[in-house]
Amino acid sequence: MITPAFELNQDPDFLTITINVPYAKVSEFDVYFEGKDFKFYAKPYFLRQVM
Repeated sequence: MITPAFELNQDPDFLTITINVPYAKVSEFDVYFEGKDFKFYAKPYFLRQVM
């Protein structure tokens, strides 16, 4: 698995995660967010963050 390039930005209201996954298909993304756990998968990319 490859960790994609990503960027986190935060303001008082939102946390924004920008993930760069060239050549991945939008229809094949898997995103999971619960509490402080964030997971992203799009073959061959995988990203997990605990915030």
